Amino acid sequence: MPVSSFDLKRILRPNILKLEPYRCARDDYSEGILLDANENSYGPAYQVEINEGANGGEELHISSGNNDLSLHRYPDPLGRKVKERILKLRPSVPSIENIFLGVGSDEVIDMLVRITCTPGKDSILITPPTYGMYKVVANINDVNVVKVPLIVEGGEFQLDVNAVVQAAVNDPTIKVIWLCSPGNPTGTYLREEDVRRVLDSAFEGLVVIDEAYVDFVRADKGESYARLVREYPQLLVMQTMSKSFGLAGIRLGVGIGSCELVSYLNNAKAPYNVSTLSLSVATAALSDDGLLKMRGVMRSIQKQRDEYLIPELKRLPHVGAILGGNDANFVVCRIVDSNGKASNEIAKSVYIEMAQNRGLVVRYRGTDFGCEGCLRITVGTAEENKVVIDTLRTLLNGKLKMSILDEHNFPFCVTAHAFNRDKTQVAVCPNSNEVHIYTRSGAAWTAAHVLREHDLLVTSIDWAPQTNRIVTCSQDKNAYVWTFDAAGAVWKPTLVHLRLQRAATQARWSPQENKFAVASGDKCVAVCYFGEDNDWWVSKHLKRPIASTVLCVAWHPNNVLLACGGTDMKARVLSAYIKGVDDKPAATAWGERLPFNTLCGEFESPAGGWVHSIAFSPDGDSVAFVTHDSSLTVASPATGSVVSVRSHGLPFVTLVWPDTRTIVAAGHDCAPVVFTADGTSWRAAKRLGEDDMLRRSAAASPSNSNSAFNMFRQMDSRSQPAKSGSGDGSLKSVHQNTISEMHLDPAGSTAEVTTTGLDGKLVQWSLRA
Repeated sequence: MPVSSFDLKRILRPNILKLEPYRCARDDYSEGILLDANENSYGPAYQVEINEGANGGEELHISSGNNDLSLHRYPDPLGRKVKERILKLRPSVPSIENIFLGVGSDEVIDMLVRITCTPGKDSILITPPTYGMYKVVANINDVNVVKVPLIVEGGEFQLDVNAVVQAAVNDPTIKVIWLCSPGNPTGTYLREEDVRRVLDSAFEGLVVIDEAYVDFVRADKGESYARLVREYPQLLVMQTMSKSFGLAGIRLGVGIGSCELVSYLNNAKAPYNVSTLSLSVATAALSDDGLLKMRGVMRSIQKQRDEYLIPELKRLPHVGAILGGNDANFVVCRIVDSNGKASNEIAKSVYIEMAQNRGLVVRYRGTDFGCEGCLRITVGTAEENKVVIDTLRTLLNGKLKMSILDEHNFPFCVTAHAFNRDKTQVAVCPNSNEVHIYTRSGAAWTAAHVLREHDLLVTSIDWAPQTNRIVTCSQDKNAYVWTFDAAGAVWKPTLVHLRLQRAATQARWSPQENKFAVASGDKCVAVCYFGEDNDWWVSKHLKRPIASTVLCVAWHPNNVLLACGGTDMKARVLSAYIKGVDDKPAATAWGERLPFNTLCGEFESPAGGWVHSIAFSPDGDSVAFVTHDSSLTVASPATGSVVSVRSHGLPFVTLVWPDTRTIVAAGHDCAPVVFTADGTSWRAAKRLGEDDMLRRSAAASPSNSNSAFNMFRQMDSRSQPAKSGSGDGSLKSVHQNTISEMHLDPAGSTAEVTTTGLDGKLVQWSLRA
């Protein structure tokens, strides 16, 4: 606001304006025989020598030489010598009357809130991501917090000036705007034109700029805004001895503002808030020699930051970007998954592994706005920086394997799901007659559309990656093909004439996406294709020799053969050749002549269980299915081999076959199990997510990290988790209820699968972990 119209008294609390400050003894006199403050004239008791006197009594010998700091006397309540030295560091500051000293910057923050904001009434404005103590102090003082985020796109971390000014001017309860330059955790120096626009606005409160890291800014990029205090009486600039001076232990913070504002801060502070020891050390650090040494250290830190740490971080795998302006003594790097997406899961796991097992502690900032997947790494010594780079390289190159790439919790049970091609959208069924479509927004999922046409529970969803069409089926015996209308931004349904008398159970697009199959309780599979003559979807039924409800279907890579399984406890391979739609298929291991409804193979459940899920191998030469007897069966007609692997867990209900030597199954045991080919047989190799859950357990309860490690070590050869004995009722798996469905990566990656469960979780998994 215009300087002439700023009135500090209008924003201070009335009780502060009326306050009669405590009068310190040292405000009056500090020399001579001082018997006015009830100090101990003998000096620090621990320095006194006690000897036996001539008459057998005690004699005290006071050694003044060991008490150069006069620690038995109260310190200067205003720290005048330190303030005089600060004027050499910041020559643009008019006088020591413009300087306030606090016990760290945190006291300065607290004092500013306490003298301006009425509890339960007033507010402060912050710009996330930013230093957390602004909010903490506001909460302690019962002050509301208004948030206006920084511009975070591309890691810019600069002020959204229009939004800040609009929010501050339109809300008369806002008494203080907190700006952080360079920011924490952003490490970004705020542009001067933006700062001046805020100061020149119609906002009538205080503007505080926290400059804890200002000495790390290169001279050609910017300097301290303390020079603006002469121009703007509403400005207060905070600094500290903790960072550039390396004196975090003395807890000395600095506030630079108008003489009037500083006087009110002095009136409200504790009488002797900064100790003699802190003032003495600060005086030495601010000497000419101390300043020379500090600037030398700054140059070394800047060099390590700019010439080693940042370039080396950029070379590491899974480091997607270095964010911010890099104007502080730390670097913010974003950890990404194999798809280049920010990954909080990987970043947090790396952080925990380094802290608990490698003796290397950095800061995880993935929960801060605009900092998804981020680690904040302080610039250390050359030796320390080498250690952090070497450790990160080891972990990110694969020594620390992460199964979980992404995880989201929906507020409902999920019975079916399907992704679009690039996994920026997902369709889920919330155990109802609706299908909800969510769009990825950063690390979160945002509701975008609801598909409402079915009358009963939706039993299956499939999303064609190339044509971007969705097929759904339901217990209402119907199927719909949904096409997105970009002009209206809506999904339009087309009813498919299935000709079923009982519920549809599963729908799957063919590889060429020119037809789809719908399993049903009508003892048949409806093979649907688009009839160009009639301009609608029509169907033909595969019936013989199906004898009961069909629960699952899967297409062969040749777009003609179809595998199915159901409650008659058999898995079958049938021809779904449609004349006029399909080209004549080449010969396969399943046969040569393949007219519609030809039975090409039939296999029984090993112990008489329903067939819940079925899949062809990527080359189409084999078929795998899981049954309710907790077994996986793999059949290969070319060799006549039928191999069954019995699980010792609960039944599987879904499986995928990502590559010829890997099958993944999941179900009631709540964790995907990876099976690998072992010669002509198959074996359960591992359960996905167990290592991840152990790290989470250790992170949540660091004191229990040894027990988590022991639990991991005690897992038996069948990949069953050892009993945790925690008694908290949670499972030692990512999903906490049955996994309802699993899909391969729609873009064709063989290294990733997705699952949804009755617990509402959507999880993307890496098979390379």
